[in-house]
Amino acid sequence: MPHTQNVMNSLITNHPEINIKAQRYFLVGKVTYYFAFAIHCTWIPIFYLMNAHMLAIFNIFSALTFVLTIWMNKKKMFIAAVSIAVIEVVIHQILCVVYLGWDTGFQYYIISAIMLPFLTDQPKKLIKFSLGIFCITTFLYLKIFYYSSTPIYSLSPKIVNFFNVTNITFAMLVIVACSYVFNNSVNTAEEALEIEKKRSDDLLHNILPAAIVSRLKKNKKTIADGFTNVSVLFLDIVGFTALSSTKTPEELVDVLNEIFIIFDDLAEKYNLEKIKTIGDSYMVAAGVPKTNENDAERIVHFALELTPSLESFNSKSGNSLKIRVGINSGPVVAGVIGKKKFIYDLWGDAVNIASRMESHGVVGKVQVSESTYNLVTDKFNFTKREKINVKGKGMMQTYIVDNSL
Repeated sequence: MPHTQNVMNSLITNHPEINIKAQRYFLVGKVTYYFAFAIHCTWIPIFYLMNAHMLAIFNIFSALTFVLTIWMNKKKMFIAAVSIAVIEVVIHQILCVVYLGWDTGFQYYIISAIMLPFLTDQPKKLIKFSLGIFCITTFLYLKIFYYSSTPIYSLSPKIVNFFNVTNITFAMLVIVACSYVFNNSVNTAEEALEIEKKRSDDLLHNILPAAIVSRLKKNKKTIADGFTNVSVLFLDIVGFTALSSTKTPEELVDVLNEIFIIFDDLAEKYNLEKIKTIGDSYMVAAGVPKTNENDAERIVHFALELTPSLESFNSKSGNSLKIRVGINSGPVVAGVIGKKKFIYDLWGDAVNIASRMESHGVVGKVQVSESTYNLVTDKFNFTKREKINVKGKGMMQTYIVDNSL
C-alpha cells in the first residue's frame, strides 16, 4: 500500500493545483489517455506495413486526439476530455471492424470505453448515460450487421487470431488499470477522510465532554441537562495583570498557557470537567456530565494541589504569581450553547455563588461555601471564617480548607 501511494502521489506531483476531490478523475484520465496514446502510436506502423493506409492515417489523428485529451485532463476539463475519448474510440473501432472484420476483436475497446465516463467528475449524468448508450448501441450494431460480414482487407487466420487475442487483452487491461487507479484513489480519499474525522473528533473531545460529543453526533439539536449537586470551582491568578505590563504579548500568553496546562493536567488527574477560561480565570466542575458520589471531595483535592503546583512553576520561571480559589456545590443546568465556537457551559445560582467564593476569597487559600463544606466535612480540616457579605446573597458562612484528613 505505501508503494502504491507513492506511485499515486508521483502522478499528481506536477499538478498541485488539483484538489483531493478531482484527483481520482485526473488519475483515471491520465492513465487512460496515455495508455490509449501509446496503443494508437503502436498501431500506426502495423497498419502501414499491412497496407491498411486508411487505418494508419486514422491512428495518427487518433494519437493527436489523445494528446488533446491529456491536455484537457490537466486543465480539469474531465467530462469534455472523456466525451472526445469515447467518441474517438467508438468511431475508430467501427472503422477497424469494417476494414478488418469482427473476428479481429477491435470492437472490445468499446466495452472498455463504456465505463470511462462513469469514472469522471460527478455531475453531467445525462452526458455520461448518453455516452454509455452510444457505446452499447454501436457495439450491438456491429454485432448484428458486421459479425459475419466480409471485411475490406482480407487477413490470414493467424493474423486475425493474433489481433483478436491482442485486442481482448488490451481492452481488459484498460478496464483493470482504470478500476485499479480509481479504487486506489477512492481508498486514498477515504483514508484522508478518516484522518480528518479523527482530527475533528479529537478537537471535539478537547472542547466538549465525551458524552456530549456522542450526543452531538446523533444530531441532537438542543443539549441541556439539570444536575442536583455539582461542585463548581473558580480560580483567579493574582498578580497576572501586573505581570502583563512587564512582558510582551507572546511572553504573557506563553506564561498563561503553561499555567493552564498544569491545571488541565490536574483536572484530568481528578477526573474533573474543565468548563472554560476567561482571561486569567479558570473554571472547572465535578459532577457533570456524569455524577459520582465523591465529586466534591475530588474537586477539593484538586484545589489543594493548585497552589503547590503554581509555586513549583514560579520557582522555575522566576515569577511570583498566586491564586485565589472558590468552590460551591449545588444544582446547575449544563448544556451546549452557540453555533460557532460553541462551549459546554453551566448556569445557575450554584455557579454564581462559586464565583463569589473566589472573588471574596483569600489569596493562596481555598474557600468553600457551606454547601460544599457539608459534603466533605469528614474528609478535610477547615478553618471557619466569619460570615461575609456576598453581593446579591447577603451574609454567608464560608470555610477555608486547610488540608485533608
